[in-house]
Amino acid sequence: MIADPPVAEYAPPVLRPAIAATVGAIAAIAFAALAIWVARHGSAAPAVDERIHRWIIADRSAGSVAVARVVTWAGVTKVVLPALLVIGVAVAAGGREISRRLGSGVLLGCVAGAGILAEIQINSLIDRMRPPMADWAGTAGGPAFPSGHTTAATLFAACAAWALAARVRPGWPRRAIWAGAVGYAAAVGWSRIWLGVHWPTDVLGGWLFAVAWSAGSAALIGIARKPGPARP
Repeated sequence: MIADPPVAEYAPPVLRPAIAATVGAIAAIAFAALAIWVARHGSAAPAVDERIHRWIIADRSAGSVAVARVVTWAGVTKVVLPALLVIGVAVAAGGREISRRLGSGVLLGCVAGAGILAEIQINSLIDRMRPPMADWAGTAGGPAFPSGHTTAATLFAACAAWALAARVRPGWPRRAIWAGAVGYAAAVGWSRIWLGVHWPTDVLGGWLFAVAWSAGSAALIGIARKPGPARP
């Protein structure tokens, strides 16, 4: 019998370290500027936050709130981190090499988990107040900026897309995966604003921080994996 041809393995669709570092730096600078602007307002919400928040509270329906309550679970840390570990193990190159598959899952989990821990520290440091509890249509806890659910969802989406896109052909399959990741992060961010538990700039901060962390991690991993000079 003629053996089946080996399954093609594609190079990871990781940006070159220099490009990833540039993206991470831009997002980090934008996040730092936003964080300083938010902190300077103290306990008072900026006018833009107030206007958007009031419009949402006035126009949201029971059906849209029910949808937001379901979507917001996609940003729960206890959900996304185990899911990321499973994805890393499932799609890792290496066939039956269990150690390599576990290492891939642990790497993705560590990148996202460390980002979540860093976000928690920033959240506590800025200590921003949430919108009034009378406006809440869901549960929440702790300071507001940046949004923890949004950060966790965006880190999960970026890491999962990075792993999944490495196993498909370049072109529209990879673009579809990355588009799905953007939609995932956007949906969770929307749910936090729609439920009235976060100001819009909290969600924007979560997106910026997660992009900065993911891109920076991609740059470091790309540098670490870069082959060294050939030896005789």
